[in-house]
Amino acid sequence: MAHGFSDCWVPTDPDVEHDGGHTHNQVWCRCAHSEGGHGYSWQWEATGQSDALVTDRNILFHSTGRNYTTIVKGKQSLEPGMVHYWEMCVTSRIFRPDVVLGIGTQNVSLGQCAIRNVSALGSNDHSWGLTFSGRIQHCGEQLPYWQNIPHGCLIGVYLDRSRGHLEFYLNRKGLGVAYTNVPVDPSVKIYPMVCSTGPITAIRLNNCTSVHDTLQLRSFQALAKKQPDQVSILRQIPGFRAILKSYWFLYLLFHYFE
Repeated sequence: MAHGFSDCWVPTDPDVEHDGGHTHNQVWCRCAHSEGGHGYSWQWEATGQSDALVTDRNILFHSTGRNYTTIVKGKQSLEPGMVHYWEMCVTSRIFRPDVVLGIGTQNVSLGQCAIRNVSALGSNDHSWGLTFSGRIQHCGEQLPYWQNIPHGCLIGVYLDRSRGHLEFYLNRKGLGVAYTNVPVDPSVKIYPMVCSTGPITAIRLNNCTSVHDTLQLRSFQALAKKQPDQVSILRQIPGFRAILKSYWFLYLLFHYFE
């Protein structure tokens, strides 16, 4: 059983009832929020199609108490020919297991399940998702991937748009490649997405980055996996220190559990 990454305050049931779901205090967790140290490549998009309060990096689903499916996507698409990584934390209690984190193409309709309770991401061939019951889903097919994910865990999403690979991380521990069929075609726009059917579900985008797929990136990636001690040495050299700053997430993922 995974334990939470964040030890920040989580609202109790009386807190939620008292707030009425109309406050963003429930997404105040700031654990790992500035690991990258160079800003955010995207933020969540607020639209009239979803029953969610969206403020930059915070989402509060179903603040009015509705229990239908709501989907929120990022403002910017995740460009082809690049490697993308972002981390999120569910900072509220999870009342239903149908919280799904993942990606979807421009063909995903944010209101497609607005009057149903369903794990929307991965329910068709335009999206891929990881449910909080620990299963991955695409084309409506759910497959075992991990165990139940409790609130407070840090969920990382690693998308390689050069190779079409999608992998998830739990508290910075790799869970293995989930899919290898993500479109690499530049004409296909892919967005980070989350969905929830649970009332008053709070999700925070802790950090995100996008880097070009280069030989340099792949070299540091291989080095970080096979010889992490050498990366630690390189980080002390001024010239390499600046380069590795762009690849901060590789260092975190492969060193966090050393």
